[in-house]
Amino acid sequence: MDKSLKNLAVLYADVSGSTRLYEQYGDAIARTDLAKCIQLLQNVAQGLSGETLKTIGDEIMVAFAEPVKAALAATEMQASLRRVGEEGAFQMGILHIKIGWHYGAVAWRGEDLVGETPITAQQIIKLAKADEILTSKQAIDTLPLPLFPEVHPIDHVPAEAFEGELLVYKMPWERTGDETQISSKPRLQAAAVEIALTLDYEGKHVRVDNRNNACVIGRGRHVNLQVNGRLTSRQHAEINLRHGRFSIRDESTNGTYVVLDDGTRKHLRREEGMLSGRGTIGFGSWPEDDPGGTVRFDCGGATE
Repeated sequence: MDKSLKNLAVLYADVSGSTRLYEQYGDAIARTDLAKCIQLLQNVAQGLSGETLKTIGDEIMVAFAEPVKAALAATEMQASLRRVGEEGAFQMGILHIKIGWHYGAVAWRGEDLVGETPITAQQIIKLAKADEILTSKQAIDTLPLPLFPEVHPIDHVPAEAFEGELLVYKMPWERTGDETQISSKPRLQAAAVEIALTLDYEGKHVRVDNRNNACVIGRGRHVNLQVNGRLTSRQHAEINLRHGRFSIRDESTNGTYVVLDDGTRKHLRREEGMLSGRGTIGFGSWPEDDPGGTVRFDCGGATE
């Protein structure tokens, strides 16, 4: 793992009820099956660029540079374990795991990963039940949600590693019927679908996508989209695509004003906000107050 990375996703996966399994099936069978299980989890993690940092009995700790791959690994771990269990891979029958993961700042102490992120991931897995995947709002905020549409908040508890509350989210991986949730392979293909935002201003069109993931907007010469509003600054705002989501950061004197087609209105002043759906952006004032400083945006564009 690259120790220069300041942020990582840390995932813990734990076999549920292992003490009971040892008591019921004996040391030899339990040890063999649990070793197979841990190896399967490690293989899934490795296939998604994860690095196993520790194996502690019936639990593994894995780090990922990209949080979306941690999310995909979590769902694939659950699905793969269910599949091989149903195929008779284990003498003890179908095994069950619980998973907790978090994304955030990390520090190293020798070969050990320490600090807020692993502590938070440990706190989350303690809240999980068998067959569950739980994570944090910080992790969810990094994900392209179209790939994980059923993610939802389930709890909030005092955080052990930082001041404030830890918002806990559940990531369903099974469908409501007998069909298991799709594996990471189709999702990785879906992740390759290009997400795009288009900007339209007086006949000019600018596209923000995976290849051109930033757009500076203002009335100055050295911008990507020149807007000649009465109150538009030379370098007024910047739109970025990060982790499958579009954000806009105001860098102006007069602020940036976003009006979504559903009527939602946001005023940004030296701060960053998210863009979704379709709407209008006023660079310096509300769109209706200065049409010359107004740009249409559409986050609906996606191509292979």
